[in-house]
Amino acid sequence: MAEVPAELASTRASPRPVWFEALRSALGRPPIWLVAWALEAALAIAPALLLQAWLADAISHRYEPGSLFRDLGDPFRTDHRTSSELLDGATGRLGSVLVLLAVLVGIFSAGGWLQVFLEPTRGHSLQRFFLGGARYFWRFFRLAIVTLLLLSLLTWVVRGPAWDTVGLGWILGVPAGDARRLETLSSERTAFLVRAVQELIHAVGFVLVLAWGDYSRTRLALHDTSSAIWAGLCTASSMLRHPVKTLRPMLVLLLVESALLFAAGLVARSIEGDLGVGAGLGGVAALLGIGQLVLLWRVVLRGSRYHAAIQVSREVVLPIARPDPWRASLGPPGGPRYPIGGDEFGMSL
Repeated sequence: MAEVPAELASTRASPRPVWFEALRSALGRPPIWLVAWALEAALAIAPALLLQAWLADAISHRYEPGSLFRDLGDPFRTDHRTSSELLDGATGRLGSVLVLLAVLVGIFSAGGWLQVFLEPTRGHSLQRFFLGGARYFWRFFRLAIVTLLLLSLLTWVVRGPAWDTVGLGWILGVPAGDARRLETLSSERTAFLVRAVQELIHAVGFVLVLAWGDYSRTRLALHDTSSAIWAGLCTASSMLRHPVKTLRPMLVLLLVESALLFAAGLVARSIEGDLGVGAGLGGVAALLGIGQLVLLWRVVLRGSRYHAAIQVSREVVLPIARPDPWRASLGPPGGPRYPIGGDEFGMSL
């Protein structure tokens, strides 16, 4: 009977749930999630400085100190309508670049997390993080393009002509070409249910595609292969054969993230409600701290998802066969190996 690898045996014998072990392992590497958080937080500096410079010029010596602390107000927006439109355009263009950079940072961080978890040696975790980010970057970049195409296809199916033709036309019998198609339904409740089902399908599909991307990146790193399309096809097959095992830890981590965002939103809304004309900078600092705490926690959860994907993949993904480069060779154990052949490197017996 074949011997079970030690890592696989320890994973199966672990009494902790996969999601809990993944969260614990990610939290236990503060240098990694602090660096990943810093890379993402640094992207917000440019638009913040741009807005701060514009506000300093617009407010300086024109308004009563503290009068615009809670809300800029309609008079301010009317006075600076032209310049604010220019600011919105510049911020939009800058935001497009920053979104692209955020995607690239996410791709790099994914490789770093996987390298750290796949080679759990002591020390030098930051070195392995940057090594993994550079090692898998282009493979994960190709996979990110495939993921974006899948998300675009999902949006086209759920929100585009496919939904109008199949969902509204064939199933509900709504006439085509009507600009107010939902208003032609029998009741407002039916229209609400149709819209809710559409949003639910889109949300579930979005989560499935993102989970598929995490498992596909894990498979690429686990097997050290380069084909993003083949890894994606094999990952889809594994998820179809083991839906509960592959999706359960991802769903639990998603619920943990959603609970944190909901709680942080309640606290932030409470602080915003207390901000008044006479309020100081304490409330603003609290809002900044909450935002950065949420960003930091999401970075930790992203690492947890990759650790969970590694644990599950080691159970459901079969190892690939690799050729032995020293199969046709001779030599002492632990010493130099000599290929058997008729060239000048051949070994005479």
